[in-house]
Amino acid sequence: MPKSYSQEYIDSLNEVDLHDNLGIILARACVEANVPLKLVAKYFGVSRMTVHTWFRGGPIRPGRVPLVNSLLASIKEDTARGTLPLADFKDAKQYIARLIDAQDEPA
Repeated sequence: MPKSYSQEYIDSLNEVDLHDNLGIILARACVEANVPLKLVAKYFGVSRMTVHTWFRGGPIRPGRVPLVNSLLASIKEDTARGTLPLADFKDAKQYIARLIDAQDEPA
């Protein structure tokens, strides 16, 4: 099972002053929704190191921005519905699998 976000990281995320940085916004949403970094990487089809970089304020390639915004919208909607935060890794894995399946469906 992947490690959860450390309290030290959560505290540092709350202290960072990059409120308009998309990676930081994504990190905060994923922490609040209890979506593990490993599954975020799977959703985007990138390495965990790439997501680490984003979560620390690093650049996100322009081609990934629509997908990031899509995940943020899903997290916001599901939080409002009460389906987030996720209880455990099994739920998180199913949640991300549903989102990936939704990406693959024709528009």
